[in-house]
Amino acid sequence: MRGGGTIEHRSGARAGMTLVEMLIVLVIVGVCAGMVVLSIGGRSEASAQVEANRLAERLRLAADDVLVDGQPVTLRMTGTSYELAGAASDDGRYDLPRGVRLSGESDTVVVDPDGATPPSRINVRDRDHLWTVDFDGLNAVARPVAEGRG
Repeated sequence: MRGGGTIEHRSGARAGMTLVEMLIVLVIVGVCAGMVVLSIGGRSEASAQVEANRLAERLRLAADDVLVDGQPVTLRMTGTSYELAGAASDDGRYDLPRGVRLSGESDTVVVDPDGATPPSRINVRDRDHLWTVDFDGLNAVARPVAEGRG
């Protein structure tokens, strides 16, 4: 303090945040916002479609294994999971995401090497959508079910 009771400020000290500090805060906020959007954004709309396509692809691969190895492969389903067992397709159990359910005419589909597998239809449903996986023993096709059907 000098004379008239005024306070002298040092010229080197500044109040507030620096540009680097502001950028760090913005990056942290952006990362947090991105995680929130990815965790809730669009998952329910795509779940049935994604899982139906995944199941169809796994059935096609299992049918290929049956043709190559000559050993049957069995698909066992519960409402919330499925398992492919036999030959090289023994992948263990696959749990579906929350809210996605499987149903079909039977809980078990056996893919025979002699081509005697009867056609199967498996329904994959989430809260808002229904997809079917049609499997004929060699090929599996996932298709959406139009509103009011199925």
